[in-house]
Order: sequence, then C-alpha cells, then structure tokens
Amino acid sequence: NFLLERAKNNAGLILPGIAPIRNVIGGQWLYKSNSSFKKLKPFMEEFHKTGAKMFVQLTAGFGRSFAISGMMEMLYTNKLLGAVAKPFVDIDRLTMSASPAPNRWSDKVPSREMTIKEIQDMVYAFGQTAKKCKEAGVDGVEIHAVHEGYLLDQFTMKYTNHRTDEYGGSLEKRYRFPIEIVKEIKKVCGDDYPVSLRYSVVSKTKGFRQGALPGEDYVEVGRDMEESKIAAKLLQDAGYDMLNADNGTYDAWYWAHPPQYMPDNCNLEYVEHIKNFTDKPVACAGRMDPVKAAEEIAAGRLDAVAIARQNLVDPDWVTKIRQGRQDEIKPCIRCHNGCFNFAKFKGTANIQSTQDSLHLGRCALNPTTMQHNKYKIVPTKSPKKVAIIGAGIGGMECALVLKQRGHKPVIFEKTNELGGLFLTASAMSFKENDKELIEWYKKEVEKQGIDIRFNTEVTDLGTMRGFDEVIVATGSVPRTMPMIPG
Repeated sequence: NFLLERAKNNAGLILPGIAPIRNVIGGQWLYKSNSSFKKLKPFMEEFHKTGAKMFVQLTAGFGRSFAISGMMEMLYTNKLLGAVAKPFVDIDRLTMSASPAPNRWSDKVPSREMTIKEIQDMVYAFGQTAKKCKEAGVDGVEIHAVHEGYLLDQFTMKYTNHRTDEYGGSLEKRYRFPIEIVKEIKKVCGDDYPVSLRYSVVSKTKGFRQGALPGEDYVEVGRDMEESKIAAKLLQDAGYDMLNADNGTYDAWYWAHPPQYMPDNCNLEYVEHIKNFTDKPVACAGRMDPVKAAEEIAAGRLDAVAIARQNLVDPDWVTKIRQGRQDEIKPCIRCHNGCFNFAKFKGTANIQSTQDSLHLGRCALNPTTMQHNKYKIVPTKSPKKVAIIGAGIGGMECALVLKQRGHKPVIFEKTNELGGLFLTASAMSFKENDKELIEWYKKEVEKQGIDIRFNTEVTDLGTMRGFDEVIVATGSVPRTMPMIPG
C-alpha cells in the first residue's frame, strides 16, 4: 500500500527498505523463499500501471553495525540460551564482519571475521536473488551497501578490514567483495539488468563510535575523497550502473540520516565532486531541498535526488509540487521519533523496543504511514460536536482528523496564536522545519474552516456546555534544567 501510493504520486524510481539476502530470523536464504517472489510478481504488475520503476534493495547485512538489543546481549553472553536460540537468531552470524571488531552499540557482542566460504555463499546468493527479482518483474536491484559502514562497507575500509587474504590489504582487495557481487549478478541476469550501489562518498569517521562534525578538522579512518575517486571508477568498471550516494558510517551516523541539527544538502558537494570520476548516473541523498536539487540536476551537476523521509510524512508531496501546491506539503521535521528512533548510550545496547525495530518506516507526524489499517480514518455515522482545549500541534491534529471524519471540532485557545508549546520548541535558528510545520497546521486549520475561540481560557466545565465530547490538549510540561549554583 505504501509503495503503491508513492508510485501513484509521481515518484520516478522507488527503492524499498533493505531486504537481507539471508533472513535475520531463521537464517533462510531469500532466493529459496519461493512464496516471497510468488507474491512479488503480481505486485509488480500492479505497480507498473503507475508508470514508476522499482529496484529491490538487497543487503549482505549489518556486520558490526547490527543494532544489538538487551535480549541479544543476553543470548550472546549466556552460552546455553544462545545455543538454544541459534536456529532462530544466530547472533554470531548476524554480527560477523570483515575482521574482528567492536559492535557499534554494545561492548558485550564483538564481531568475528567472516570466512571465505561465507563470503562466496553470499556472492552466489546475491546472483540468485537478483535473478528471482528479475523474473518477478522488478526493474533492477540496488546493492546495500558500500555505504554507512554496513557489512560490505566494513570490507572496503581500512579501520574495519585487517584481513591478509584476497579480501583485505590493497584497495582492490578491500573492494573485492562488492565487485564480485555485481559481476555475479551481471553473469546471471545479463549485462543490461540495472544494478545500483548505495555508496558513501566519504566516511566522515574519526574512529569506532566517533563521527566528524560538519567543518571539523579530523583524520579520516574510513574512505577519504582521494580513495573514493579511485573506488568510484573501480566500482563502475566492475558493472555498477548508478551510485546512490551520501556520506557517513554508523560511527558517523548523522551524515546518512541528517537530523534537524545538520544543514540542508549536507552531502551535496561531496556527491557532485565524485560525479566527476564516474561515467554512471549519480544520485544524492541527505536532507535534500527539492528546489536546490532541481537546480543541480538542470545544471548537469547531479543526475537524480534520493529522498526518503519526506515520503513518510506526505505521500502526495511530488504531486503537489507538479501541481504548484508546494505550500500544502506537510514538512518532515527530521525528528527520528518514528522512522529511526534508535536510543542508546556509548557502549550499551540499543534500547529501542523490538516492535519499533521491526517497523522502522513509520512517522511521528503521520500515524497512517505503514499502519494504514491500524489508523484508518473512517467517516463517522454519528457526528459529534467536540471541544478541544489547546491549539498546539496536538489540538490542531485532533481537529483536522475529527473534521476529516465528519465531526464538528471547536478549538479553545487561551492565547491569540496557534502553535502552543511548539512555538517555543521551534524558536532556535536551526528549527526551520518545525516553524514550517506550525505554518502548515495553520493553513490546514484555516482551509478546513475549523472554529477557533482565541483568548479563551477554559477554567470550568460551564464553558463546555453543548459539546458531546471534550479533548484536553493543553500540552506537555517542558523539561527544565536543575538549579545551577552561580
């Protein structure tokens, strides 16, 4: 449903989230799951009616970047429990890397070195999986990834690859694993079957769990620009047809998933520079501003723009641009509270709930994203008059959903302004997207003709006479600093 909605709304190429070529649970090779591809074929037939294309994104895995939970720590450290669970969750295999290395999240679950047999099995599996995708009507595949410090990237970078065999040492040997993968796919699927590569131009990494900040002077331990120039040519000559690029590793996580604190288009100059060293199309990802992206593409400095999170917030955003309705686009505020809400402290397990970990493609601003059945907005058969106390984000969202369902909402606001506590929360200079969100709500509330009673503080239930329901949306309590002497 999610993918079809975006395809119907003028996305050109859709890349769904990663599909591990070996299942995380149970360890089955994806190409052996005939039922998955049986379902994929009719879906692709329906998908292609939209005019969009789709590449399936295939991943070798996370290696040392695998987000270890407290439960996984227990399975790894308790040998008996680990042995019982191994047929279902093999922690040792899930976290294996190019060389022995500390896990990105947990000090208790280090990564072991992959064997050559395990590498070769994966290369074969990539070819077979791509073949099954092609037979199901998928337009191409994207290999995930020489990017962000995932397993394949751990082979390419010196600080995570200390091997002395044919998969370590020189630059050519470190890139051998992803090169063998694309050659295998081309051998099985034909030279004309497109294979994109998710690619980090530079790693922006100072060391294990140490990322560089924008403008910081630092020593790169991963891939620097000089190596990237050579690598880009090496990868295209091996057979990759596109570089879907940004920067970073899981140690420098915020470059590949730029939060509100990072500047717009933060990866653009690096991606545009690497385009000079490859003949293949290059796409740029990472807080991309569509206006800037359009300018760069028109100037020939970029071939495409890759945008992810905005698709979670507003499924119609591309259509709205095409129709000149940019002011109606609900903005992404880069909050990471629904789509990617990892939470941890240095050296500890990821404390995100398992339920959230299994459903990363959600959105704090749009509950129906990936949950359209759970949060279906159904017209009511018994309209009610509803009082909403508070005109912050929560109150306005309540009013809009109630109106959409056919109720009659009335907002009571003690000040003369919409936005509530979010006005304070968005005051900082780098919170421009938060400010845009408030403006979006103001326009939507006005467009829907919702009754707002400004300068009206509700102090007793008498004010609520004539309403069927009351919703209290008076806001959260701001977190304050403790008293600091001096």
